[in-house]
Amino acid sequence: MKFNLLLLDANIIIYLFELNLWDALVDRCGIYLARTVMDESAFWDADDGSRNDIDWSDYTGRVTVFDVPVSKLKAFHDRFEQIYLEKLDPGESEALAYLVEADDEDCLISSADKVVFRVLGNLGLGEQGISLEEIFDKLGMKRRVERQFSRKFREEWTRKGFEEKLHGYGATDE
Repeated sequence: MKFNLLLLDANIIIYLFELNLWDALVDRCGIYLARTVMDESAFWDADDGSRNDIDWSDYTGRVTVFDVPVSKLKAFHDRFEQIYLEKLDPGESEALAYLVEADDEDCLISSADKVVFRVLGNLGLGEQGISLEEIFDKLGMKRRVERQFSRKFREEWTRKGFEEKLHGYGATDE
């Protein structure tokens, strides 16, 4: 199975590089990255303290990089209460704003940050979230993952965002 559009958060990208699985994912998925996510994932620190740089020029033509205009980011931010916004980093905001603006049900976003799934649940877009565990399963790359990369984690926080919306918390009505 090939995902036509998959937006990844920096924590997923770095984890995939650490596992040496990024290239396998790029070969099997249509990857879209917010420029801020790409900037946030320019390197990672290995367990031994060494710095590992990511040369994004190696992925020119294989990964689509996008920028969300400031006006669209502001419109996205204006939909949420401060308690949500303070938890979103710039890359997550840009990726989520793109997803909301794209209005494409095939567009999926993967993260290991609960706020991303809370936002999706709050907006009624929970089906557009996907955990790294689910990506691996769909691609036949069965792997054990840490909790924040699991389907259970995604479902828990998506449900939490949905419940918060039912109680009038999170996103404001458009």
